[in-house]
Amino acid sequence: MRRMERRMYRIKRGQAFARRILLGAAAIVALTGLIGRLRGGNMLSAQLLSEPTATPIASGFDETVETREITLPAEVWYAIQTGVFSTREAAEEKAGVYADRGAPGYVTQDGDKWRVFIACYGDKTDANNVRTRLGDAQQVETYLFEWACPQVRLRLSGMVGQMDVVEAGLLLRQQMARQLREDASRLDSGAITAGDERQTLESLDGQVSLWADTARSRFARPYPALVEALLGWSDHWQTRYSALSAATGDPTALSAALKAQAMALFADNISFRNQLNAQ
Repeated sequence: MRRMERRMYRIKRGQAFARRILLGAAAIVALTGLIGRLRGGNMLSAQLLSEPTATPIASGFDETVETREITLPAEVWYAIQTGVFSTREAAEEKAGVYADRGAPGYVTQDGDKWRVFIACYGDKTDANNVRTRLGDAQQVETYLFEWACPQVRLRLSGMVGQMDVVEAGLLLRQQMARQLREDASRLDSGAITAGDERQTLESLDGQVSLWADTARSRFARPYPALVEALLGWSDHWQTRYSALSAATGDPTALSAALKAQAMALFADNISFRNQLNAQ
């Protein structure tokens, strides 16, 4: 019973934090009714909804209609790469070797090539330091790959309360990728334990669940295209969360799982933004 009470407390605490993200207008800018196309460069245009859908939840939200412009900035991760291959099969074979040694061995497609990564960092110096240690201690030959997520600029129109929710989703998906990446590094350095990370994952799961519930309550079906895409991402998080939770009993396995899921989330964000820029 005490374990259940502690778990419920952690989930509620995560939900309270997520509410602050969702409702903080100073930090949140989002959209509703994405039905436009790019108009030169990478500026996305969204037309005003002619009949905005009223909220079906009792708490209500700001239904003021306005137009905003937002920028999702470019982001670069520094990936430790162990090989580049012309086929996925060859890359998967190489990745399997590292997976057997406790590393994620993440495979990502880059044009007509397939790259194998074993870790990513937000700081170039940190990545190079790890590469040096791998070379000195384990004679592992690696390369540094600058993995870039492109900038996207959006011009959006809709009700304030609905736009807040969608922008929160855009921010949350990128923040979660960084969170998992940094947690893997902290776990490797001993700054946190597997138990600490279990609590963090529960909090993240609470944030995603709260966001999805709020989004579904503020939009009527059929959902706008961007809302639908973000809800698909939140649904897929449950699979990621299950994989991470299953690894919390072993710090080495958990570190590898965190790195793999962080890279997978970042790759998804790259694909997502490329699709926005291509419309």
